[in-house]
Amino acid sequence: MRRKEIWQSAIVRTFSPKYLFSDLFQVSDFKRIYLFFLLLIQLVSFFFIFINGKIQFQFSPTIINNISLLAAITGVLSVVLVANGKITNYFWGIVESIAYIYVSFESHLYGEVYLNLFFILMDFIGIYQWTKTEKPQQEQSKKKVTARSMSIRGWFFLAITLVLSWWLLSLFLSRVPFITPQLDPHPYIDSMSTVLQVFAMILMAFRFGASQWLLWNISHIAELILWTVNFNPVMLALWIAFSINSIYGFYVWTFKLKDGAQERDAIV
Repeated sequence: MRRKEIWQSAIVRTFSPKYLFSDLFQVSDFKRIYLFFLLLIQLVSFFFIFINGKIQFQFSPTIINNISLLAAITGVLSVVLVANGKITNYFWGIVESIAYIYVSFESHLYGEVYLNLFFILMDFIGIYQWTKTEKPQQEQSKKKVTARSMSIRGWFFLAITLVLSWWLLSLFLSRVPFITPQLDPHPYIDSMSTVLQVFAMILMAFRFGASQWLLWNISHIAELILWTVNFNPVMLALWIAFSINSIYGFYVWTFKLKDGAQERDAIV
């Protein structure tokens, strides 16, 4: 398949309303309950606010709360679909990133802003990569990807790169503001979550299964800490949902997506 044809197929498969909703509704009853549970967590968290040092339960439809909820809902849809190897996860991921950028900018968490700008770019790379590797004889509604594995040498270089990148980004965030004069209030934990997710996203785009989910899981801990100290209950709920889904995603990518192909690529 030529590059132009790949892109045409990728855009249709990722952004067409037909596939966006068929991928969501053509799931088992158990997965529907699972998706509903994750979405319910987001909706309930919308009613928690922090006033005078206390957490209260009330309706507060501010702009940042509404956009936080949009990011949370689309984020849940994205991670559930990526855990099932569905390419439409990228549409919901793009919407989530746009909303997340706004919330992060308002909270002065500039590492999160940079991260989601990067996510939008990687979403399109992932769309192309996933479409290029799909088998043409598969039905459109049942297309999935196969997972790859990482070698020991690959893990070693990845670990070194992660530590170096975290150190450099934390220095940058602690010294350089983003548009406004205010610095990032939590540069070290913000940079940790950012770096881990950047590399997890790269591994996801190139179909490295268990490897990407390990990085996602560690980054989720950092995100939970970040949105606790910079209190936003909707964002906290989103990362709780992401953490739950990571366990499921690790299982699917490690034990199921490799079943469709006997060979497993290894990074050098």
